Amino acid sequence: MKKLFIFIIILAALAIVMKVTVPSPEKHYEVAAEKLTELFKEQVSNIEGMDELFEQYGVDADMLADFALTQFQIEDLLTIKDCFIYNVGIVNYDGKDYPLTIGVFNHIFVTTDYIDEIQEAHEKMEKLKEKYDK
Repeated sequence: MKKLFIFIIILAALAIVMKVTVPSPEKHYEVAAEKLTELFKEQVSNIEGMDELFEQYGVDADMLADFALTQFQIEDLLTIKDCFIYNVGIVNYDGKDYPLTIGVFNHIFVTTDYIDEIQEAHEKMEKLKEKYDK
């Protein structure tokens, strides 16, 4: 009985620490913006001929990514779901929810697997649009 009581106290203490250290929504927005900016820069740099276009207009991928994120508000993209001892930043794309960030112990983890899924879904939709627009 004593071991069970100690175990329950430890669990309760852990739950309290987790609740106190749940990251703020602003921290989720900041981390999501960094990750999406990184993804955007990667996508832009993979487009053929973009380097010449950047040189011609004196723009670089960093400036373009910063502009894109100010136009496309992260707050509108990411919904924060509070789950008491942790929280999750969810992106809704094409009617489906994808967890993008998970916040626990005052740290934000980015679930890159879902970023890849969102990107693949976007590419498939673009291909379908091209196919049926002809």
